[in-house]
Amino acid sequence: SSTNYSLQEYANDVVWNIMDVCDSEGVSHPTIVSESGRAIVAHHSVLVLEAFSSIEKTAPKLKVEAGEKDHKLVGDILDVKQRLKRGNRLESLHDIQQIKEEAQQTFDLGLLDLESKAKIDTVYWQAAHQIVNMHRGLRYVPDEVKQLETTLGDQYICNFSVFQSLLDHWALGQLFPIMPIHRLTTPPDRHGTIVDITCDSDGRVCKFIDLQDVKETLPLHRIQPGEIYYLGVFMVGAYQDIMGDLHNLFGRVTEVHVFLDPDEESGWYIEEVIEGSTIGEVLAMTQWDKVELMRLLKSQVDAAIKTDRLKPNDAMRLLDDYERLLQEYTYLSLNGVKAAPQPGNWLPLS
Repeated sequence: SSTNYSLQEYANDVVWNIMDVCDSEGVSHPTIVSESGRAIVAHHSVLVLEAFSSIEKTAPKLKVEAGEKDHKLVGDILDVKQRLKRGNRLESLHDIQQIKEEAQQTFDLGLLDLESKAKIDTVYWQAAHQIVNMHRGLRYVPDEVKQLETTLGDQYICNFSVFQSLLDHWALGQLFPIMPIHRLTTPPDRHGTIVDITCDSDGRVCKFIDLQDVKETLPLHRIQPGEIYYLGVFMVGAYQDIMGDLHNLFGRVTEVHVFLDPDEESGWYIEEVIEGSTIGEVLAMTQWDKVELMRLLKSQVDAAIKTDRLKPNDAMRLLDDYERLLQEYTYLSLNGVKAAPQPGNWLPLS
């Protein structure tokens, strides 16, 4: 579904076959006209993602100790972690995997308490992180360690919907170029995947373009407290916005039309901003009219006032807030987070 061939290969497979058929039938070669929609229009659009939080599986600074009431498996996995060294790294990996699996089975049977389960999971990921680090720089790395490194990747939570803005990634496995668009002077220090804010487990991006193949994590920076981390998804100009789905009622994203202009000091200017879908507009698509919703709420509020369950001033405030919310964006409003990184962290993409 993603382009994995060269222009020469395209010519060899398509043009050559037409030539071969024409030669065998003794007819002249035609002028070939093709319409490669994705190749023509994909470049014109870039999706900017706001990563506002991340989920890390490793917590190396969190000290775990076995208490008197903890399950025996807590002490077992702590013992393996304490004995971990380069000489027994693979054996230790197998041991912690076995303990983690046994802990899950015991937990499912109701024989392992939640606190002990949490301690075992924490120690498992700490030890796994150490084992992966022990293999860095080695000429040969076992496949199970490579897979472990992938599972250790962080989850970067981004303010978007895969089903609305990257539908072809979910439906067809389309690969898009994705990279940070700031902090480019700082080497990435994490690896992770991208997840959206829908409730669907398929709302994620976990396949990325590699030099030769497909990789399952992306080099990223740790998100700084109080800041949004920006990622660019490139070549999304073909069909993504048109075919987007209203899964979880997340609507169209805000569009910014940018024009290049050498006469401008910055070399570009913003020609137009098209606001994304509001909550009221998306609800209207599901046959819930904004006016009717306000009428229904007002009738409930009036009934609450008559029975002294709601004060009149609180009722008016509730109605105002409800009406205001219907006019807001369907995605998260990250007002408490800095809206942009420091200018010095940005680099031109050209």
